Amino acid sequence: MGNFLVTGGTGQIGGFLCEELVNAGHRVVCYDSKPNLENIGRIADRVTVEAADVTDTSDLLQVMKRNSIDHVVHLAAMVLLDSMKRPAKAYQVNIMGTNCVLEAARVMDVKKVVFASSVSVYGSLATRRPGIADEEDIPNPPPEPYSTTKIATELMGRYYRESYGMEVNCMRITAAWGPGRYWGYTGQFNDFIRKAAVGAEAAFPADFSYKGEKLRWMYVRDVGYCFAFVSGIPKTGGYLYNLGVDAPFNHRDVLQALGEVVPGGRFEAKELDSPTKVSAAIAGPNGLDVDCTKLHRELGFRPRFGLKAAVADMVAFERARAGIGRQ
Repeated sequence: MGNFLVTGGTGQIGGFLCEELVNAGHRVVCYDSKPNLENIGRIADRVTVEAADVTDTSDLLQVMKRNSIDHVVHLAAMVLLDSMKRPAKAYQVNIMGTNCVLEAARVMDVKKVVFASSVSVYGSLATRRPGIADEEDIPNPPPEPYSTTKIATELMGRYYRESYGMEVNCMRITAAWGPGRYWGYTGQFNDFIRKAAVGAEAAFPADFSYKGEKLRWMYVRDVGYCFAFVSGIPKTGGYLYNLGVDAPFNHRDVLQALGEVVPGGRFEAKELDSPTKVSAAIAGPNGLDVDCTKLHRELGFRPRFGLKAAVADMVAFERARAGIGRQ
């Protein structure tokens, strides 16, 4: 069993990842600047929470040494819309924070580091195969803080892997949807499902209503499972993997699944002929497909949830959270 440090461990993905890890018998330290204890409520008595700054290398080293850390999963980051509002902070947290994590892991000689990037680095990429991008394509990130910081961290991780022989894997997340975050870009999608689940009126977000979209988004429980899965592989042949489901879906598929799970629900969507301004530069919502088969083919990863099962699971989660159906 391993001793894991999870930065952003009380975030949306982190909460489900930490649950996977402790259920597998690992010891877990959640490292977060502002811990969201609600997201780890199910396992709060089985994890250690460190309220600390990911840009503080000295503190990272102390925590790693004190807890004999041998595996690191780095999820802490400022997300898309928040990065646009506070770019200087985003550059500091996303780039320097990742450097601090990698450097601390190098000094402590940890066995493995897995960290999160995003398919936002693809932007409006003109690819070798029109309409689809994979790990061999050269990214073309839009000139906004989140995407540019993510491509910087990808290059940084590759340097540490190739120069120091560290076992580092970078996971380009298509998007993690589901419980745990209801604000920001993908958070509005989660908020839509939450409202529909509890019987409130809900309008499908325009950012994800383009008729040509190709979403490879993965349910957050499966994203947490995937990070645990990759962390458990001592050595991988590749460095970079697109993290998403093996076939794309769109808003019509989501609405169909939701309609089956919540019959008679009060929700609606207006299909768009073109992506919104924000989504125009984001692979998936803008119609650029992202090939995620390398993850499944090379590493043998298989998600546990299909789309309908994931929708049903989130609906049940949100109803339980709201106290609906309790006797």
